Parts: sequence; structure tokens; C-alpha cells
Amino acid sequence: MIVGKKTRILKSENPKITCPKCQKTATITLKILGDYGHLFQIPFISKGKRGESKCSHCQQVLPHQEMQHDLKLAYFELKETAKIPIWFFAGLIAIKVLVIYKIIFINQ
Repeated sequence: MIVGKKTRILKSENPKITCPKCQKTATITLKILGDYGHLFQIPFISKGKRGESKCSHCQQVLPHQEMQHDLKLAYFELKETAKIPIWFFAGLIAIKVLVIYKIIFINQ
């Protein structure tokens, strides 16, 4: 594929919160996912962070819009600490370096 979107897990945590569906405690995994756009498999631009929770017992997956209050609080705390990696912008950085190189060294 020439152009597309990929997702990577930026951060993951297992809070001690009860699952709203099966009522089991400490079975939920919160994940912060980072999306980026790529061209020829080279990442160019970040498309932001999003999150989801998954219960390991009942396999219920919830996006952050459908989470309960206590789970949503844990999600927002985790999202604040998750950083977007610099390699999500590798293509843009490479193009900038090439342009600067051309301006400085080729035009002399």
C-alpha cells in the first residue's frame, strides 16, 4: 500500500477497576493508541491519540466515549502521560533535512 494509516500502542496499564459487564476486578487493560499516516511505509504525520479498554475475562472492548466514570478518569490520567514518538514524523524530518541541505550546500 502506498498511502495509509497505522496504529501503535503508546502506553498500557491494568488499573484495579471492576468491569461493568462481568463484575470482575483487575481484569481491564487500558490502552492508549497512537495513529499515524504513512507514505511508502514511512511515517509522516501523527493523527493523534485515542484509547480503549478491554476486559480479559469477558473480552468486552470499550472506546473512551463509552467508559464509566472511574474508568474514564484512569484513561485520561494514562493519556496525559503517553507521549507521541518522534518517529511518527520521520518523513517530514527527512524532507526538511534534504531541503536545508540543498539550500546550504547545493546553491553555493
